[in-house]
Order: sequence, then C-alpha cells, then structure tokens
Amino acid sequence: MAKKVNSRLGKTTIFWAGVGILLAAIFIFSFYPSRKGLTLIIDYGGGDIRTFKTSYQDGLTAWDMLQQANANYQIVLEPETDFRPKAIGEFKNGTGGKHWVLYKNGRRQEASPIQTDLSSGEIIRFRFE
Repeated sequence: MAKKVNSRLGKTTIFWAGVGILLAAIFIFSFYPSRKGLTLIIDYGGGDIRTFKTSYQDGLTAWDMLQQANANYQIVLEPETDFRPKAIGEFKNGTGGKHWVLYKNGRRQEASPIQTDLSSGEIIRFRFE
C-alpha cells in the first residue's frame, strides 16, 4: 500500500509543479517586453539611407521615433506646425520638388507622424521624394 501512496504522491507533485511552471511562464511573458522592437528608416534618396532600431514602448508614435533619432544621433530636424518634417538634415521640403513622406510598414500615411501610433515590429520610413 505504501507504493500506491508514493506513486500517487509523485503524480500529484509532478502535476502541481507543472501548473506552477506554466503559471510562472505566463506571468513572466505577460510583463516581458517584446524583442521585435521598432525600425526607423530615413531615406534621403539616391541610396543615402539611415536605419535606426529601438525597443518598443507603449504609446510611441512615428514622431517620437524621429525625435529619438534626432536626440541620439544629432540628426537636424525641423517640424511643420502639424509635426510633419519640414526638413531632416539638409533636405528641406520643396527642394527639387521633393517632400518628406511617411510610410508605415510600406504603406504611405496621410496622418501626421504624431498621430501615427506604432506597434511592436513595425517599420517607419521617412522618404524624401
């Protein structure tokens, strides 16, 4: 009879240990930030492209990413009144008939960069075209 108690006790212990591990994993991954991050590409045209990567944080907008690049890499940034870039570096809207255009995951955005919310893993591109 002792063997049955030990066998049952062993199965119960294994079961509850498994439940504990599962709950711990759910807890850890629900608070663990995504590893995908975000990518910002500044495309000046003519093959001159700068790429920046950052970790994802709730509430980030395309404008926030552009400001981070400005702060961290001293990229000159001049905004319009609606937070669209008037100039990035030496490339100013209207020069050669070109303007800064915002793309999110390859799709042109009509909304201002400050209104363009981001999710983990997205790619933001400001292209001078």
